[in-house]
Amino acid sequence: MKITVHDLGIIDKAEIDLRPLTVFIGNNGTGKTWTAYTLASVFSGYGFEKYLGAYVGNRTRQKYPILDDLVQQLINEGSAKIDMVKFADNYLELYINDVASMASGWMNSFMASERADFEILRLNIILTESKEMLIEKMKAFSLEDSMAKESVKATKEKGDSTLYFYTKDNVSDKLSENIVRHFSIGTVFFILHRLFYHSVYLFPTERTMFLPSVITIKKTEDLPTPIQHFLEIITLSSDVVKKDMKNQPYIKLAKMLETEILQGKVDFNTSKLKKELLFHVSKNLKLEMTVASSMIKELAPLALYLKNLAEPGDLLIIDEPEMNLHPAAQVQLIEFFAMLVNAGLNILITTHSPYIVDHLANLMQAAKHKNKKKIKKLFYLEKTEAFISQDKVSVYLFEDGTAKNIVDENGVIDWGTFGNVSSDLSHIYSELLED
Repeated sequence: MKITVHDLGIIDKAEIDLRPLTVFIGNNGTGKTWTAYTLASVFSGYGFEKYLGAYVGNRTRQKYPILDDLVQQLINEGSAKIDMVKFADNYLELYINDVASMASGWMNSFMASERADFEILRLNIILTESKEMLIEKMKAFSLEDSMAKESVKATKEKGDSTLYFYTKDNVSDKLSENIVRHFSIGTVFFILHRLFYHSVYLFPTERTMFLPSVITIKKTEDLPTPIQHFLEIITLSSDVVKKDMKNQPYIKLAKMLETEILQGKVDFNTSKLKKELLFHVSKNLKLEMTVASSMIKELAPLALYLKNLAEPGDLLIIDEPEMNLHPAAQVQLIEFFAMLVNAGLNILITTHSPYIVDHLANLMQAAKHKNKKKIKKLFYLEKTEAFISQDKVSVYLFEDGTAKNIVDENGVIDWGTFGNVSSDLSHIYSELLED
C-alpha cells in the first residue's frame, strides 16, 4: 500500500510503501511522528467514526448511491442486501482516500494542538497489489451485528460475498430513517475499514509517564488522541476476563517477552478493591509500577496488549520503542517485533536506534540463509521465527522535507543519519589526540 503525504509540517512530499514492518528513522523534527500519527488517525476507528459522521451528515466528497438505495429498501421492505466484494472492488480505494481527505480537518483535534497547521495536508493512497489481498479478506470476513435491542440486524457469513440486513417483526416503520441509515451505512463502512487493519493501537512516547497511574485517570478528553488510545490499551487490558483460544499464539509471545526480556511478569492485582498494575519479579516479590525499572515501564504495555487484546491484522504504532532500553534489549526487541509480524501483526515504529536498524538488516539476511537452524544461535533470542522476509519490511529516512526508502534490493540499509554522527565523533577524538 503506497501512501503519498503532502504538506505535513516540515514534510513537502513523502512517498511511503506501508508494509507489515515499517520503520521511520531520521533526526528529531523531521516529521516521523507526525506522519505515523496521521496514518493512525486515518486507519484507526477514529478515522472511521469521523468519516461516518460526515457521510451521514452529507459532508463528504464521495457519494455511494448504492448505499442510499440500500437504506430505502431496508426501510420500505424490512430487508436488504449488498454484494460487499463487488462494492469493495469498485469503491475501496475511493473510500480510504475520501477518509484520508478529511485528515487536515481533524489533526488539530487528534493532536490536541491549536497552533500546529494542518490545513494544507493532503494524503493519497494507492492500493496497487494490496487490493487483491484486501478483496480476499473481504470474502473471508464474517459479521453478525445488531442494534436497537436487535430490531435491526446485519449478517455476513465467511465465504459469502453478500451482507444481509433485516428487521425483526417488521419494526422498520418504528425506527427513524436516520437510525437505519446510520446503522446500515456504518456497517458497510466498518467492514471496509477493517479490511486494512483489524484495530490500530498507539504507543506514544508519553507511555511511561502515564503507566503507573493509568487506572485512576478519569478525564481524558483534553489529552491528545494518541495518549487516549494508549490509556485505552491499559484499561481494556484490566477488564479482560477470558481470552479466546485463537489468541493463544500472542499469549505465548507475551510470555516470551516477559521471560526473555523483562525477566518477570506484568499483570493486574485484583485481590483488592482497587485494581493495580504490578511487576512480578518472582513468586514472592511484586513491585508497583512506580518503582519498577524504566525498561519494565517501557515494555509492560506491549505485554498487556499481547495477553489481552491482540488480534491478527492489528497495526501497532510505537514511537521510539528503544526508550530506556539497554542496547542488548534493543536488539532483542527488533527480533521480537519481527516475530510479531511473522505471527500476523503489523508494526510501524519510529526510531533513533542504530542497533534496531542494523540488526533488522541481519534479520532480513538470515531469512535468505539456507540453514536457518544452524545460524539461529547467532541471534539474541535464538528463534528462527525472528528471521523476516525483505518483502515484509520498509525503512524510510526522513530528512530535507521528504522520506527516502533506504533498503536496497539486497536488503542493505543505508543509515547515514546514524553513521555520520559516529564518524563525526571518531574524527573529534582523532583531532584531540593530535593536539
